[in-house]
Amino acid sequence: MITRFVISFINLALLWMLLSGYLKSNLLILGALSCILVTILATMMKVYLSNDERFKFAIRMPFYLPWLFKEILLANLSVARKVLLAGSTIQPQCVKTKPSQKTNTGIALLANSITLTPGTISIDYDDENLLVHALTDESTQGVIDRDMDKRILKIEESIK
Repeated sequence: MITRFVISFINLALLWMLLSGYLKSNLLILGALSCILVTILATMMKVYLSNDERFKFAIRMPFYLPWLFKEILLANLSVARKVLLAGSTIQPQCVKTKPSQKTNTGIALLANSITLTPGTISIDYDDENLLVHALTDESTQGVIDRDMDKRILKIEESIK
């Protein structure tokens, strides 16, 4: 347990330093405190995967991320086109979808991926359905088609 805590803290701290780019003492202290807090909360919530599961998850992510980045780019263009063109109409709506994922990690990855994609945001999850707000009919159809859900399900199945 202690080893997992230390390894998780170190990984999170290194990621924070890499992404922030700040090496000033006061920011390093705040970054370390926030990494400790997140690691403690994750430990208390028991959201950690085993080392084997983490390894399998890390191997599958490079296959998923390029597809996600492509979807984010396409959604950006679609939303920009809808907003900038005078004749376009935006049809905001909420849609419920039942995720295929069985683990908290899989559901969190799905909800975060939906939220990262412009034009959609995950609003709520009630142990059965994920409520998604979509800006356009095209965004809604993307949620209904469940392509993202199927890709994340493959990642999740490889972990088991």
